[in-house]
Amino acid sequence: MRWTAIACLGLTLGVVLAQDYSSSDDLLVKTGSLVLQGTLEENMPNVRVFRGVPFAEPPLGQYRFRPPVTKKSSSEVINATWFGPSCIQLDNGQKTVYTEHLQGFLLTPGQQDTEDCLTLNIWTPRGAEGQKFPVILYIPGGGYTGGGGASPYKYGGPMVRDQQDVIVVTMNYRLNIFGFPNAAGLDQHNLNLGLLDQRKAVEWAFNNVAAFGGDPSRMILWGQSAGAGSADSYAYAWPDDPVVYGFAIDSGSGDGAGRSASDTSNFTYVAQQVGCTQEDKYDQFACMQTAPAEDIIGVLSSYNASDNDGLSLGFGPTTDDETKFSNYSDLQARGRFAKVPLLAGNTNDEGQTLSAPYNEDGSAPNQTLVEIGTNRTACGIGRAAEVRAEHDVPVWRWRYLGYFPNLQPLEWLRSYHSSELPLVFGTSDFSGPDTEVEDETSKYMQGAWVAFAKDPVNGLSRYGWPTYDAAENTLVELALDGNTSAVFAAGIKYDSTCQSSD
Repeated sequence: MRWTAIACLGLTLGVVLAQDYSSSDDLLVKTGSLVLQGTLEENMPNVRVFRGVPFAEPPLGQYRFRPPVTKKSSSEVINATWFGPSCIQLDNGQKTVYTEHLQGFLLTPGQQDTEDCLTLNIWTPRGAEGQKFPVILYIPGGGYTGGGGASPYKYGGPMVRDQQDVIVVTMNYRLNIFGFPNAAGLDQHNLNLGLLDQRKAVEWAFNNVAAFGGDPSRMILWGQSAGAGSADSYAYAWPDDPVVYGFAIDSGSGDGAGRSASDTSNFTYVAQQVGCTQEDKYDQFACMQTAPAEDIIGVLSSYNASDNDGLSLGFGPTTDDETKFSNYSDLQARGRFAKVPLLAGNTNDEGQTLSAPYNEDGSAPNQTLVEIGTNRTACGIGRAAEVRAEHDVPVWRWRYLGYFPNLQPLEWLRSYHSSELPLVFGTSDFSGPDTEVEDETSKYMQGAWVAFAKDPVNGLSRYGWPTYDAAENTLVELALDGNTSAVFAAGIKYDSTCQSSD
């Protein structure tokens, strides 16, 4: 695929569900609350797609900075053939490897971003009537400041096309100040709206995915980077009612420290900049609910720490002891997390694009910083895996070591952060044709994720992967030295530096 094809794809994709899988009637789906008109994925006659499916009311006005509200029922047909807008993005103009060389990981070209963004995208097979498919719910990354469900390397169509027995769902959730405001007027309650959006999306899928041919008793929650941190955090936030039956986390974990709930100065600063100067915290909060969204994000995008005594201005997951906790070690010791199977892993060179400043001349970043960043991410994954294993929860751990020409615009990138995603989604030909080894590796990795979705307890064991034991050769090395299937190693091979890198 090329940019022009993907750009067209972004304008034509829709969400589809089937009552009669043998005719075009399967492109009009009625859920318990909505009627959706989908379409066929471009050049994929066996894949229906429903884009921009609302799972909550628009978070506008009185709903801004508040938990998501369940979408009201409607008999009107919703055009689900287009992606809905992405949630408001933070764009400070800073160049990165992704903005300059790896745009396929960013939003689809031309994608708009607005507050009215709480939607899902659903790819589902055209299969025999009565079939029930496992469901992969994907939380995209983006550092809690950007990203969303409409991204070329993360389209669900190729996986559904190739497997024909799985449904893939991607979601939007509120970001930056809109998703994590930590306003004084919230009184340290419901601070992580973006995480609550994810929960609402999961609940919507559970209640409605059967209309698309999905099996709500076989849903897994998969996330990468900030999405992985979100999925892991989810397991602690809803330990007794996870709704999903498995978690998959790529290059991120959720047990790190959040922002301080007691420090509400960032929200207050932004409020004052847009004219909400009230001394009463509730009056200021109400003012911010009506302030123009473009003014609010404009303060963040134009902020320069050098002009403000070096003070940073950021918004992200905050410790409210509801969805983000202050005592993860205690929760882990007591097993206070959802005890459902876990698939966890990371890439071998995370820090190449994650931890060191981008050099505009295209040269390699500082490798000391790269190593620190890679270790930090890998050690979080190792910790998540070991905590589950200690409580007899089935867990599989992997490490991706591949690099291929069409994913390597700079030779030093190697197995960088996010580089496994195109292989799992089956979108690695976006920037050029796959090599034969790449194609076979992609099929193998895609098969593993789908096997986990089909049966989180036993699927990967049947696929040939041993459950993780840090002392045994049970860590799955993927794409190692041209291998197109698994090679096994001991976790200590990579974890010896973890004590000092956390």
